[in-house]
Amino acid sequence: MNQLGGSHEPIRLYDRLVGIADQLQPFFLLGIRLYIGYQSVTSGWAHLHNVANMTSFFASLRIPFPHVSVYLSGWTELVGGALLLIGLFSRPVALVLTLNFLVAMFTVEYKNYSFSLRQLAAQIWANQNPILGDTAFPFLATSLVILLFGPGWLSVDHWMSRRAQRAEGRKPCRRDFLSDDSGVQS
Repeated sequence: MNQLGGSHEPIRLYDRLVGIADQLQPFFLLGIRLYIGYQSVTSGWAHLHNVANMTSFFASLRIPFPHVSVYLSGWTELVGGALLLIGLFSRPVALVLTLNFLVAMFTVEYKNYSFSLRQLAAQIWANQNPILGDTAFPFLATSLVILLFGPGWLSVDHWMSRRAQRAEGRKPCRRDFLSDDSGVQS
């Protein structure tokens, strides 16, 4: 019994739940990375092997330099996706992919509202379906997860980080490669 007369059982159950979730986190992050990596590679491949159609589509969205943009988007998704599959440079790649998917979502939705920012903003404020229903939304959400939480310990980034810390004589910490240059140990 605690001081208030209650049991510590809810706290123990909560701690157990947190422990289980912590142990599942690297597998979840691996699954997220594999999902977005594979989807990005296939999307990038499709862009690069269908340049004429993609250029027409990009032009219909009024994307500047549509031909160049197809190659830029295609290579970003192809190379970025491949890097995410192995977990290499995951956070910088996730940042670039996040920006790529934001642009994709914005341009499609902008077109759907007659290229009116006012109409688009009013619709998003009233109903989030234009954003949540966009085909780029799952890509955006998963790239944000990797950007914010890192690739997990089942990644090349983690292996490189631990190796670099050992070479510097520091105790390896749980941080992700390229996320902490301060040398502060967790």
